[in-house]
Amino acid sequence: MSFRPAVTSFLSGIRPAAPLVYAAWDAGVADLWRVEIGRDGQGSYTARDPRFVVVLDRGDSPLRLSGAGLDAAMPVRVAYVPAGVAVQSRFARPGALTHLDLHFSRACLERRLGDAGLDADVLTSRALALPEAPEVEAIAGLIAEEVKGGDASTLVCDALATALAGKVFAEAAPLLGSARRGGLTARQLAVVDRLMQDNMHRRLMVAEMADAIGLSESRFAHAYRESRGQTPHRALQKLRVHHAEQLLEDPARSIADIAIETGFSDQAHLTRAFSAMTGRTPGAWRRARLIGN
Repeated sequence: MSFRPAVTSFLSGIRPAAPLVYAAWDAGVADLWRVEIGRDGQGSYTARDPRFVVVLDRGDSPLRLSGAGLDAAMPVRVAYVPAGVAVQSRFARPGALTHLDLHFSRACLERRLGDAGLDADVLTSRALALPEAPEVEAIAGLIAEEVKGGDASTLVCDALATALAGKVFAEAAPLLGSARRGGLTARQLAVVDRLMQDNMHRRLMVAEMADAIGLSESRFAHAYRESRGQTPHRALQKLRVHHAEQLLEDPARSIADIAIETGFSDQAHLTRAFSAMTGRTPGAWRRARLIGN
């Protein structure tokens, strides 16, 4: 099912100069507008999800935006508006205006930023306005051409929209400071370590670890890797193998039982993981320990 944006708007002195054309896909909607701005044209907009606005006409942009830290006097060619943030538009002069509105699913945008190792909370919470951004405008032009064709490829639109969002945030990086995340705090790591220790007997999902410290799964995975230099799954696997080593010290315990106790599905699963990390099978490791090698 395609994503559907929800926008509340009030327009005065702005009228369509051509029918709206658009393309919709799971992660977003691209609206291509051609409008005629009157002498006192203005508008106000609030959207449920984040959106990008790109002026496509050549020459100086007449668009000015205000609200949420935006400078009402600055010409705007590219803007990012966070979810739920109200903005007002005014224009330096009347006349024709062509612009692309790119509405993104909020969850999708945050997930993709997180997957890129960026802090979605920092990047998506602040409105941005750029007086020029040639690379962003070029991508917007490609999206517009795809939309105008009337049979837009969802794959192409999704890829171009993601590229456009990435370029906007890259252009705005000096305004935001570094948005690349640091690792987890000592307290967060302690919570995750305890969760792993207490749940070695079962399949522990990365989503559960993330929930335990109040982070999204993608953000947690990147932050954990930055803190520990390995994925959460790899860390848990090492912990289980180490615990298996301790249990193997007792010759009365069967390897099959140890596999279940340390969270592996069966003895073969334990053997593969154990061999990959220690270079020996559990049986060979036990024999070597018993004879002192």
